[in-house]
Amino acid sequence: MKLHTSIAPRRDGTVRATSQDGTAFVFAPGPDGELACDVTDEALVVRLLATEQFWPADASDFDSAAALFEPPNPDADKDQDPGDDEPGDDDGDDEAEPNMDAMPVEAKTAPVAKPPKKVGAKPKTK
Repeated sequence: MKLHTSIAPRRDGTVRATSQDGTAFVFAPGPDGELACDVTDEALVVRLLATEQFWPADASDFDSAAALFEPPNPDADKDQDPGDDEPGDDDGDDEAEPNMDAMPVEAKTAPVAKPPKKVGAKPKTK
């Protein structure tokens, strides 16, 4: 995927990105002045896009770039949850409504004693 970057270039006018296997990809100014490089390592593409300082050079690649961040869905071909009674059964029993009167999580934490303050202690001076 061809990517652009907003990272300030080095003195030679390039930005380098290295993949896990040590392959260097060099972003150089293109005809439009944008730093661009064709990155063939998909893991590196994901890593670079995650920094938000790289983006697809071609607008048609935006959807495929977004798909790289979506977790795979093994149940994508299924119409229903295994616990459903009927196809399309959406009675809402899968998710419980939050209890708005519940105690906060911190309420279940035991208190921790603070060390006593030394009253009258003077700081050491040299």
